[in-house]
Amino acid sequence: MTRNSAKSKENQNNFLSRWKRQIGYAWRNTFNDFTQHIFASLLTIFVIAISIMLPTISYLLWKNANQAAHKWYPTPNLTVYINKELTSEQTAELLSKLKYYIEVDRVDYLSREETKEEFKAWSGFSSALDLLDENPLPAVAIVIPKEEAKNTEVVHRLQAELLNIEGIDDIKLDDSWFTKLTALTNMVKSIVWVISIFMIIAVSLVIGNSIRLNIFARKQTIIVMQLIGATEGFILRPFLYSGIFISFISTIIALALSEIFIFQIEAIILNVSDAFGTIIHIEGLLWDESLLILLITIIIGWFSSFVATKKYLKMTKIT
Repeated sequence: MTRNSAKSKENQNNFLSRWKRQIGYAWRNTFNDFTQHIFASLLTIFVIAISIMLPTISYLLWKNANQAAHKWYPTPNLTVYINKELTSEQTAELLSKLKYYIEVDRVDYLSREETKEEFKAWSGFSSALDLLDENPLPAVAIVIPKEEAKNTEVVHRLQAELLNIEGIDDIKLDDSWFTKLTALTNMVKSIVWVISIFMIIAVSLVIGNSIRLNIFARKQTIIVMQLIGATEGFILRPFLYSGIFISFISTIIALALSEIFIFQIEAIILNVSDAFGTIIHIEGLLWDESLLILLITIIIGWFSSFVATKKYLKMTKIT
């Protein structure tokens, strides 16, 4: 039993040592190839970095525009005009009905006298209202929806439901600006997605072309390796690591350039916002967003290298 366990441990150590040597050999080949073709490698890296930077900047612009839209332009509230014939008890019952809806966060009530004072304050017709024998303005209930109900479809559905309540004369919802703003942010989001898809294709093609050039440059070496019994995985591994290495360096450069761009844009916007008396902050990439971009690019690099290597090894009949 002791002899078998010792033998198993020895086999495991041999496997680990062989695996470490193969990994080290693959990474050394990757770095040697990078240093031998430093100019071409750097050119490839910067092309990929720019391809990654464009959708990243587009995403940052969309994210900040979307956050600003929700901050400065909240979802419009429902202004409910209450029938003037209702008594105070009936009005209180009506307000309770409004608060009953799950989409409603709170209801702010303005009596007829309060609406009259509000109208005087901003309309400039206070003297004209004083000439009237009776207050012509109704009581108003301002219905504020919950955060999860703040979209156009839900608010319009809530408006239609509230109109069926007895004692409500009319409900106003000025959402024309909100609809336009939502359409604009959705358009920017669609553009970001289209740019991202095209940039993913561009990154894949650039990495694949770089790997193909490496294959042709090392064709004779690969033939010799195949003749002496090297496995396909052993031949593939340096090219896969090369794709991963190029993707990693390119993404780091792209993220750095994106942050520099956002920093410059924020400085310009701050100068403009000072003139308007408004403070605007531009948010860059978060850590999880940066890691996600890095992971996606590495996967693209690995997959592009794998496809290019398998295809061209098969075409040249090396495998």
